[in-house]
Amino acid sequence: MTSTDTTTATEAAPGSGRLRGNLGPLAIVFMVVAAAAPLTILVSSPTNMINGNGAGLPVVYFVVPLLLLLFAPGFAAMTRYVPKAGAFYSYVTAGLGRKVGVGAGFIALTGYLVFQSFVFTLMGMTFNETLVGLFGENAFQLPWYVWTIAMIVVVAILGISNIDVNAKVLSFVLIAEVVLVIIMNIAILVQGGTPEEGVSFTQQFTPEVLFSGSVPIALLFGFSIGLGFEATAIFRDEARDPEKTIPRAIYIAILSAAVFYFFALWGFIQGWGTQGVMELLNGDETAQFWIVYETASIYVGTVFMQIMQVVALTSMFACVLAYHNIAARYLHSMGHSVLPQKLSFVHQKSGAPYIASLTTSAIALIVILLWLLSGIDPYVFFGWEIALGSLALMMVFVLTSIAIFIYFRKNPDKRKNVWVSTISPLLAFLVFGGIMVNAMINFSALSGAVDNPGLNTLLMVLPVVFFLVGVGAAAIAEKRSPERYAGLIHHE
Repeated sequence: MTSTDTTTATEAAPGSGRLRGNLGPLAIVFMVVAAAAPLTILVSSPTNMINGNGAGLPVVYFVVPLLLLLFAPGFAAMTRYVPKAGAFYSYVTAGLGRKVGVGAGFIALTGYLVFQSFVFTLMGMTFNETLVGLFGENAFQLPWYVWTIAMIVVVAILGISNIDVNAKVLSFVLIAEVVLVIIMNIAILVQGGTPEEGVSFTQQFTPEVLFSGSVPIALLFGFSIGLGFEATAIFRDEARDPEKTIPRAIYIAILSAAVFYFFALWGFIQGWGTQGVMELLNGDETAQFWIVYETASIYVGTVFMQIMQVVALTSMFACVLAYHNIAARYLHSMGHSVLPQKLSFVHQKSGAPYIASLTTSAIALIVILLWLLSGIDPYVFFGWEIALGSLALMMVFVLTSIAIFIYFRKNPDKRKNVWVSTISPLLAFLVFGGIMVNAMINFSALSGAVDNPGLNTLLMVLPVVFFLVGVGAAAIAEKRSPERYAGLIHHE
């Protein structure tokens, strides 16, 4: 064996801790956008319209992702100056210290694991509904949790595969989602919308539409589109030429999400009219669940609608796979320093963090089993998970914004651009801090537990609890193994 062969074998060995992949900017963008599940977002948007600002929601879907442009410059700079795959976890560490960084990592991990559980359950609930929609009431059906457990197994298999395989799966599903939405919207526009209202290019921007309903709640729905944004940096080790790939992926992901989600929801609304869609949604409580599919059937055809129902399921699958991969890489990163070292192990052939990935799958299975044993209606805890996961990730955005600002204060030699090093992170801190406070004020609307202030308080406190658990884990790791703990900064 040559010296080169020896080196390669060593790098590929389990436990080497180095992830491998060949992701380009578009592949990373697909990973990010897949986490937001475009078709799933569109199908759930009528519910968001009822609870948010009605037919003005497309504008919110456009504006809120663009707020990430305040965060992006400092974030992109950190991908160069802190060349680690831990993303928010690594950047908070660089700015605010190791213990706070681990605490932030625990909060982020909580958010992604909660969203993973939510989507797995939602898929299980949706499977039977899709089968009935395709084949009638006599269609083959199973209890929802059987479908959920089956999907956990499939994701577990993909999770230990090479990341390039995952990227191809996500890319295929994402392209299918986008194409279907574009076809439906073009059909609506070509047919001129409704006879009563036609097609309006400006009505969504009028004050009476834009500020109808609850704008604060609408802002929270808009923020959900940005979830998974940090995956651009999470997959740093698996990127091709990360110095160029990651910054490009960041801006492509933000701009494409803003444009697509605006067009998707705006086009759908034209199919019913700005006034007509809200009259239907407010007049029929069940309309929010079928209106998007009915729109596809009216303007394109029944077969197209059935295809959309199937792709909606694959959209959820792509979403949960993206969340799974992100959570696994958090566990992998923290396995270098404060969590069990086996979590940092990398599969010899696939280059995937297979121990961390299998652990993520095990957590998903345990959470589902706990929900089953509790006897709680899944539709009840959907709201709990959405509220908890959203708040957790908002907190990490806020922590990372201030961490980026402080990092550049500590490293004046890297303070080459005042917008990147000072203005951008401070504005991001203020904006995301405001969104986080808004979420806490309107938390009961997110959780659905309007009459249960005790539960809402518990859910809001949980991210803080997990932060403190992370800080405690870091303190224990530092005491038990100072050299390994130092790997939090120097392991790569």
